[in-house]
Amino acid sequence: MKKKRGSFYLSLILIFCFLWVIIPAVPAGAADSSELLQIFTRLDTVNGGNWYKSANNDNAQLAWGESYVMDAYLTMYEATGDTVYLDKFIAHGKGVLAQRDSSRGVTDYRGLSLPAWRNGSYTLNGKYAVFAAHTGMIAYPMAKFAAIVTKTPSLQKYRSDRELFLQAAKDAVAVHKDEWVDEGSTGYYKFRDDMPYKQAGGKLPFNQYLAMARTELMIYNATGETQYLDRAKKMLQHFKNNLAVDAGTNSYRWRYSLGSSLYEDIGHAIIDIDAAYQGYAAGVVFNATDMAKFANTGSKKLIKPDGGIANDIMGGGATQYPWFIGLWSAYGQFAPVITDTAYSKLSATTSGGATGLLAAAMLNKANAQPGYRVGESQPSPPVDNPPAGEMVKNGDFSQGKAEWTGPDVVIKTETGGNSYASAKYGWYFYQYVPVEPGNKYAVSARSRKGNAVTEARIAYFFYNAAGKQLSSGSIMYKHKGAGWEQIPSQTVAAPAGAAKIQIKLLVNGGSGTHDFDNISMKKV
Repeated sequence: MKKKRGSFYLSLILIFCFLWVIIPAVPAGAADSSELLQIFTRLDTVNGGNWYKSANNDNAQLAWGESYVMDAYLTMYEATGDTVYLDKFIAHGKGVLAQRDSSRGVTDYRGLSLPAWRNGSYTLNGKYAVFAAHTGMIAYPMAKFAAIVTKTPSLQKYRSDRELFLQAAKDAVAVHKDEWVDEGSTGYYKFRDDMPYKQAGGKLPFNQYLAMARTELMIYNATGETQYLDRAKKMLQHFKNNLAVDAGTNSYRWRYSLGSSLYEDIGHAIIDIDAAYQGYAAGVVFNATDMAKFANTGSKKLIKPDGGIANDIMGGGATQYPWFIGLWSAYGQFAPVITDTAYSKLSATTSGGATGLLAAAMLNKANAQPGYRVGESQPSPPVDNPPAGEMVKNGDFSQGKAEWTGPDVVIKTETGGNSYASAKYGWYFYQYVPVEPGNKYAVSARSRKGNAVTEARIAYFFYNAAGKQLSSGSIMYKHKGAGWEQIPSQTVAAPAGAAKIQIKLLVNGGSGTHDFDNISMKKV
């Protein structure tokens, strides 16, 4: 917290026992899912894998340690579809619930024993208080678990656990209801006026109220209860209103808090930029242009020309924790150097503590799902059934983006009325098509050369019913002229266990665009 910015890192050292050594890094292009899984497994060893699930938060071990561990397990489930990670989360989450003040029978400075986690390491005079930042950090994975189970029919065996953690997240957020400040189109949380804290009565710094914003957005995703969405939107808007653009790099810059002379440090920025990304994923406040600017902050400011990682978002200093760049992995789709650098740093990390574990999980997810956490805020409109035998819906884009997901393609219309897709290099424009394991499918399309110098690319990924990636590949096409050309049909085989294929349209790296039309997939 602001009065102890230096102690934030000291506590990370004490809590996480950070230690890293440099070993020869494998080029990022050589990474595969099994190798990235090994990185995560290698780091998931603190306290025999128990991490801090039996600790309390009196010294912030849950807020700045265990919260990252719980989020890491959920992120690994998203990356792999393996429910063993959900089971790990549940074991850790129940341990954390047992450390609530109401479960321990301890009280805060007011004598209240609340369903949240008090702290005494940031307070004055040896007293204890419940910080909204800590609540947001600890409750966020719980709300995220509930959201995952809610939207995944195959996870209904976890319904009772969903109810447990969802209610816990709601109860914890409610502890701070009298700390909420509503300013109409924006809002934020503040410190209680009588809190035994140096900044009592003041506004929370950005990272602290954004920790709450993430939690409340996930509660909304799990329940549809709009009061949580309303507060989350207002917090995200408040943050966005206080961003500035660095014209030289087209990147975002921001301070630690309103009125602070210090630019945000990398340790707190990881909360800020994840909250912004979650807003983008939900179609709330932030858009693709914003994501590109944050990605430029990571790729052009945090990553130094010598490969080092800066200590603040303006490129100042050098962090002792280079794996922090892995916590920007969601932005790798906008600036691939971010995930390339994260791979290099995490390959060289033997013990990165809880933040290193989450960084490894996020890199695993970015590798398995290049579009990362992005989702649609509104359902696509229905379209007519495709021609007989055709499996791709709206492959001619006559219905705009219907049946397709993502912002990385612009739908345009020619003079004669033909609609087509203009695609850039980016991993977030796709359609899922059901498949049957063992079957073969012919994939084809038309393409027209744009101003990109690289090939037109159709990337595809096979997944099982649980969402685990099984295999992937690409169809590359080098244009011969300037008009529409047929990309020759190529046959792809669905591997054992496959339930769907994800088809993505893009250019093969670099800047510029190419055009696509008549995307087709038929069973052979």
